[in-house]
Amino acid sequence: MYKKILFPTCLKPYCDQIFSYALQMAIENDAKLWIYHGLGRMKMNQHQVEEAIKDAEAKVHTAYVGMMKERNFNNYMINVSDGDAISEITKLARNAAADLIVMGTSTDAPIGIGDSTNVGTFGETAKEIILWAPCPVLVIPPSLVPGPA
Repeated sequence: MYKKILFPTCLKPYCDQIFSYALQMAIENDAKLWIYHGLGRMKMNQHQVEEAIKDAEAKVHTAYVGMMKERNFNNYMINVSDGDAISEITKLARNAAADLIVMGTSTDAPIGIGDSTNVGTFGETAKEIILWAPCPVLVIPPSLVPGPA
C-alpha cells in the first residue's frame, strides 16, 4: 500500500521506538524509508552549515542504520537539512512523493512516573505537519511506545 514512508526524527531516545514502528511498516509494505533530521534555522556561514549537516548525517546513521541492518533492510535514504522543520518535512514529503509520514506526538518523552499528566496532546511540529502534509500522517501516541513510564 505504501511505497515511500517518511520518518522525521529529532534523534532523541524516544524516537527510537517510533522509528521501529516506521521501519516495520516499510518492511511490511516493501517501501522505501526516508529518514529526515532537521537542524532548524542556522545562523552560520555556508561551510559551517555543510559541516553541521555532515555531523548530523553521521548521527542519523549511527542511530538507525544498525537497526535496519539487523532486519536486513537497506531501502532507505537519509536526508538532513537546515531550515524550518515543518517547511522542510512537508517539502521533502512532496518532492519525494511520500505516501505516508510516521512521527511521534512531540519531541518530549512520554509521561514518566511521577510526572504531571497535564500535558498537551501534540507538539507544535506534529500539529503543523498534520495540517500541511501532502500525504497522510500517522502519529504514534506515547501509549503505543513500549517502555515509557
